[in-house]
Amino acid sequence: MENIEKSGTVPQILIVDDVDANLMILENIIEEMGYVPYCALSANEATTLLAERLPQLILLDVFMPEMDGYEFCERLKENPITRDIPIIFISAADSSEDKVRGFKLGAVDYIGKPFEVTEVTMRVRNHLKIYEMQQELELSNRRLHSVISSQARRIEDEQKNILYALATLTEEKDTDVQYHLDKVSYNCRLLAQSLQFSPEFSEEISESFINTIEVAARLHDIGKIQTPCNILMKPEVFEIEEMKIIKRHVEQGTEILERVYASMPENSFLPMAIEIVRCHYARWDGNGYPENINGKDIPLSARIAIIVDTYDILIGEGSSKSNYNKEESLDFIKKGSGILFDPEIVDVFLKIQKQLVPRFDK
Repeated sequence: MENIEKSGTVPQILIVDDVDANLMILENIIEEMGYVPYCALSANEATTLLAERLPQLILLDVFMPEMDGYEFCERLKENPITRDIPIIFISAADSSEDKVRGFKLGAVDYIGKPFEVTEVTMRVRNHLKIYEMQQELELSNRRLHSVISSQARRIEDEQKNILYALATLTEEKDTDVQYHLDKVSYNCRLLAQSLQFSPEFSEEISESFINTIEVAARLHDIGKIQTPCNILMKPEVFEIEEMKIIKRHVEQGTEILERVYASMPENSFLPMAIEIVRCHYARWDGNGYPENINGKDIPLSARIAIIVDTYDILIGEGSSKSNYNKEESLDFIKKGSGILFDPEIVDVFLKIQKQLVPRFDK
């Protein structure tokens, strides 16, 4: 039903009855009420009229040839275009069984024959008023939903911008990993999207999870803002004592984000960001740091970030400390399955590795 002409300010009422005399009586009553009637002698004729314009109310005869009122009512209620139009059955059959059947199909009322002008007038007017109120309520709800959605998007953007600003501090301090945060963020989202189609993760990973990990993963190295620059920018391999200092960035980053979250508890991205920062050096076998958690006790967000972060460091895009090419990096991830990394996530990671973004160019 395309190009449907919706009614103007004066309510239009469709009358469907296979008896001309009934149509004339109801048509006169509707006109006297100041409304616009239009008539159909069958359900098929009514269907054609509905394709041209939608009424605010339908008066529908029950017993008609070819398709009776019950069947036609059922079809109207199944159609999303016509299902909200109130239907009043008109019939000489006014047993409780007939009325119950009509109400179950979605009718709002029942008018018996022969017609009483006062009864028809009151029932039509009442249901038009109810329909008008429902339409106004739905319009108000749509407007309210639009306002709330707009406000929610603005708040979410503000929350993201704060975290992006924090993450930028890390990139500016550690020039050796320029674009690293962009790649980890993007590839965590890609991996999470792929895991969503896996039965093992479909219940845990929602669209909200995917959107959140894209932002949260960007903060995984936030603790490095407290690591001395002379260590971060050292071109050669770290000494043992220097590695101890480097490792502290996990706890330092966790503390930073926990303080931020304490002052901004409404920020929906921070809980996952804290998970990732705290656990992105955990190992599947429990030999990681700083917390010796293992297996699925490691939050799913961190298990995803661990693989993506490790791969990006190994592949060495812009890093002077890595001697791995792509094939060697993938082989390292594969051999670490079940030891360093969640084996189920590794399986999916290896399947989508060609889709991963290796670099972000200026």
